[in-house]
Amino acid sequence: MLDLDDRFRSAFLLLILALVLAAGPAAAQSGKQDYDTYCAECHGSNGKGNGPTTQTIPMNPPPPDITVLAKRNGGKFPFDEVVDLIDGRKQVPSHERIQMPFLGTTLQQPGREFTPESDAAVKRRIDAMARYVQSLQQK
Repeated sequence: MLDLDDRFRSAFLLLILALVLAAGPAAAQSGKQDYDTYCAECHGSNGKGNGPTTQTIPMNPPPPDITVLAKRNGGKFPFDEVVDLIDGRKQVPSHERIQMPFLGTTLQQPGREFTPESDAAVKRRIDAMARYVQSLQQK
């Protein structure tokens, strides 16, 4: 038979487990983790456009070097444009765009797609990825 302390510990652990499961995988992702999962295969872990997929799948145009976005923009990182590119839903699809995943749809919570809660979680993850890309900029 469990004593009061054991029951309290068990209840506490179950509560923690429930909170972790309720938060879902989106809460555990950082911008770098999502970048590594969704972007590094093509853009490379360093952002230079030399990911391992570029060695096996011809891409035309090839993935750009995303470490020079600020440099190409007069020294200012184009945060909003990067967010829109990662999201993918605001642009008219082109051949170049089709090569890149539409993370604004890919990251939606299954069964809750495009609800305010799901859209907010997607926005947080995409913003975190854009901040990570910003951290890759050449100085």
